Amino acid sequence: MKFYNLAFIVLVNTVISTAYAEQTVATDIEQLKSEVAALKQMLQAQQVSGTSIVEQQESKPPAPNKWQSKFGAEINLYGFIRGDVAYQFEGAKGIFNSIHSVALDDSADKKATEDRFDSTMTTTRIGLDFSTPLDKQSLKGKIEVDFRGGDTKDSLRLRHVYLSYDRWLIGQTTSSFLSTETAPEMLDFNTALGGGTTRNPMIRYEQPINAVTMYFLSLEKGNDENRLPLLAGKLRHDFSEGDGLITIRGLLQEVRLGEVEDKTELGWGAALGLHYKFTPSLLLNANYSHVSGDNKILLAISDNRRYIQEGNDIELIDFDAFQIGTTYHFNEKLRSTLGYGALIYDENNDTANKKLQQGWVNMMYKPYKPLTFGVEYVYGERNTVNDREGKDSRLEMMAKYDF
Repeated sequence: MKFYNLAFIVLVNTVISTAYAEQTVATDIEQLKSEVAALKQMLQAQQVSGTSIVEQQESKPPAPNKWQSKFGAEINLYGFIRGDVAYQFEGAKGIFNSIHSVALDDSADKKATEDRFDSTMTTTRIGLDFSTPLDKQSLKGKIEVDFRGGDTKDSLRLRHVYLSYDRWLIGQTTSSFLSTETAPEMLDFNTALGGGTTRNPMIRYEQPINAVTMYFLSLEKGNDENRLPLLAGKLRHDFSEGDGLITIRGLLQEVRLGEVEDKTELGWGAALGLHYKFTPSLLLNANYSHVSGDNKILLAISDNRRYIQEGNDIELIDFDAFQIGTTYHFNEKLRSTLGYGALIYDENNDTANKKLQQGWVNMMYKPYKPLTFGVEYVYGERNTVNDREGKDSRLEMMAKYDF
């Protein structure tokens, strides 16, 4: 009897084990079918995109190290440490581009601007980008500073400080009338003659027209005498296959003359910019601007007035500005730019400079991603309305570490 009981127990255990094994096998088979189906989908996606699964995994960028503020904003730190040295054979009093104020040939202080060595670290820059998700959009902000502020150009200075949400921006940033994206490369921190980097307080709206074209409209602070903000606009069109871009810009502003019966005139400006790649190694940058009634928005125009007064009548002063440069990349580490810029006033100008021009050539070497070394020679000429002349001749060097 004990034998039969033992046999019965063994038989029951065997049946139960077999049933459990069959269930486990069935489950494994279903899981395997699911994995095979997922693999088929991945292979089909690979055939459509032409990218292997391994490449897809490798192409994913590594997750960046992000900081987070007390209120949940993601923070990104950027900037660079930069040092500049210059040997000035003759020119202006400052280390960087001041072609409009170079010493004239018969000036008493001309010798003080000759054969002078300058150096500075004040071009060092620090910036913070912020981003906080709000519903379907993100509220973004930027604070960027350098150390070129104050009368002596060695104090902390706000460059960019603004908030942006969806297509709106409020704060201080580069004027919409300018086109830094089409400016030829210049080592000099003050940028090249014929362009500008003026950063105005503003309210700006941007809107894409299609995948390659968009426009910007902004109300910006103009000259201090004006009661109304200036209106600036930019249309940007990107060429196909990354060959470059073109910009068309305009501005309108009130030119207020409080000392002449509080009269106002309409100042205006129109501009074009081009960035074009002839080959992957050779590119062209160019800008042209015509402006009437302004002495703020472009480089080297602050010494000239905005208008001429004749009794109770006024005439706005006009000028043309242009810059052009070609950059050649010898390889991934070495590039060079040859450029020329000019600022020419119409005959109605009788206040200061009549014509400014300069040419430059530089060499930039980037041995590693964060490091850039550069050397540049600049030659320029200043001509005044009373036919006086001054020359600018400088050799500059720069070292920069991006972080």
